[in-house]
Amino acid sequence: MAYNSNVQNIDNFVKAKTYTGNGSTQSITGVGFQPDWVWLKRRDASASHELHDAVRGATKRLKSDGTNAEFTDTDTLTSFDSDGFSIGSGSQINTNSATQVAWNWKANGAGSSNTDGSITSTVSASTTSGFSIVKYTGTGSNASI
Repeated sequence: MAYNSNVQNIDNFVKAKTYTGNGSTQSITGVGFQPDWVWLKRRDASASHELHDAVRGATKRLKSDGTNAEFTDTDTLTSFDSDGFSIGSGSQINTNSATQVAWNWKANGAGSSNTDGSITSTVSASTTSGFSIVKYTGTGSNASI
């Protein structure tokens, strides 16, 4: 990700937020914006990194430290909210008394259709911050996005 040096206040687009798990559901607030991409990680024990974005949907999860494909998990991140996000009781990101960190990025919401390449994609982009999320389905052949 390239940082756009013209951004007046980067805190309007990127913010880390720490929180303590409660083993139940909770809303994490104080981000200052509705994030479009959230990267979650437990801080006090070994656990996988979890990535969620608004283009694929809150409950769609990727693990950056694994080879797993995307999968749906309704017990981890459950929604992107106006000042943060909500989480379920998933042990990876909400174990009772566990310390956690969430890195939050703002793009441009759930995205819109882009037909510029040979494959139609969904793009959520912030030209101000220089951050974007792109979703597409490959064809198995050479293509452009």
